[in-house]
Amino acid sequence: MKRTCGTATSTLCTWGLCLAICCIACTSAVACTPSTERTIIFEHVPADIDAPVIIEATIYDDGSQVGDAAGNQMVVMNARVDKVIKGSIDTKTLKIFVYLGGCTRVGIGQGIVLGELQNDPQRGLMLKAIEGSNFRKWSKEFEQKQMDIWNAARRNK
Repeated sequence: MKRTCGTATSTLCTWGLCLAICCIACTSAVACTPSTERTIIFEHVPADIDAPVIIEATIYDDGSQVGDAAGNQMVVMNARVDKVIKGSIDTKTLKIFVYLGGCTRVGIGQGIVLGELQNDPQRGLMLKAIEGSNFRKWSKEFEQKQMDIWNAARRNK
């Protein structure tokens, strides 16, 4: 009897372990690690990313999540163009959008934004932003500036 119970428990444990491994291996959810999280706001113009448009901008709303014609999810945010560094933009305000990835962080802030201009029939001229800024590498001063802008926006809502 002892041997039968021991074998049954062992078999049950083996099946449980196999089920756990299968569930972990087959899941499509991926946790973001600090090295994979990215934002569209850069502290400085990056030397390793080329873009047709580079601006200094203030994003003043969290944006709205919408789908494009193909159903891909993106966030569209309103921004003020503070300075044009590269490219031709003749407007003081602009919609900035970015397609959502699993580790994309977007929202209110002020800094360098890179991308390419696109004319959307429904939304007008928009900047398709390049995500690639590792916010964990921002200077403490730049990070504090972003937090101050975010907190001020929250107080005004």
